[in-house]
Amino acid sequence: MQIFTGKLPSGFRYIPQDNYLLCNPETAKLDYLYSDSATSCIILIVVGKGNDGSPRVALTHLSRELRFQAFFDLVEREFAGGVAVYAQGANPPFPVEKKGAFSYDAIENVGVLLKWIAEKTFVPAEGLQAPKMYIQQCTISVGAGDPNTGCGAYGIDINPDSKDYLHVSNKFFPLTAADRDPEKGIQTLFCIFGIRSGLPSLVLHNAEEAFTEEEKDAVVAGARERDWTKLLEYSPAEILDKYSTTPAFEPSWFCDHLIESAQYVKSYKRKLPYAQQVVKHNDGYA
Repeated sequence: MQIFTGKLPSGFRYIPQDNYLLCNPETAKLDYLYSDSATSCIILIVVGKGNDGSPRVALTHLSRELRFQAFFDLVEREFAGGVAVYAQGANPPFPVEKKGAFSYDAIENVGVLLKWIAEKTFVPAEGLQAPKMYIQQCTISVGAGDPNTGCGAYGIDINPDSKDYLHVSNKFFPLTAADRDPEKGIQTLFCIFGIRSGLPSLVLHNAEEAFTEEEKDAVVAGARERDWTKLLEYSPAEILDKYSTTPAFEPSWFCDHLIESAQYVKSYKRKLPYAQQVVKHNDGYA
C-alpha cells in the first residue's frame, strides 16, 4: 500500500459512504476520485463511455442492497457499450461475532455485486446483439482482510494529462474530519437514516450536490426518533459496543463521526415536518 503523507492534491475529490460521483473526466476539472474505510461496504468504480460516446467514470461506496441497486440503475442509464468494473471492500472476510450474534453484511454485499456482474456481463458471439450497456472487464478484491491495514481504500486517477490516467489503485490518503464531512455530521446521519426517511433522494446521494433543507429535516427527524443524542453520554468503547456491528474493525474516526452527528442533531433548529415518515429499516448499526 502506498501512503500519501502530504497535502491533499489539487483536484482530489473524496466520495463518502452511500454517495456517488459520475463525471466526464475530460471536462470535470478533477484529478482523483477516492473513498476509503470500506468494512462490509464495497467501493465500486465503473469506467466506460456515456450515451453520447464521451468518457465516463463513476465511483461509489455502497452499504446495502437498495443503494447498490440505485447505483446499478444509474450505471445502466448513463453508460453505453462495454464498461470496466473495479471493486474493493466487504471486509473482514468472515462473519463478525458480537454478543453471540454474527454480522453477514459483507458476504451479502458481495452476493449483490456478483449477481449484477453475472447479469450484465456480455460475451460477443455470432448472432448475438450487444445490450445497451454491458460489463466487458472486471477486477474485484473483496474480503481481503482487516480494512484498517490497507484493504479499505480505493481510487482512480481521472486527470487526462496524467501518466496514470484511469488507473485504479488502493493508494491511501489521510483525511481530516472536515475532509470527510464539511457540514460536521450530515453525512453520517444520511448513511444511517437516509433510507428510512421515505425520501427517494436519500437512497443514494450525488456527492456533487449539497443536501437540501428537506433532506436535512428528514434525517434529523429519523435521528431524533431514535434518540440519537443519547450517544453523547457514552464513552468511545460504549459507542462501538452499542452502534457498530463490527466494533473490532471500525476506522479510528468512527466514534468521532457518530459523536459529531449527535451534536448536529442536538443543535438542529428546523421544524422537522418529516418525522411521521420515519419507517423501520435495518440501518446497519446495532
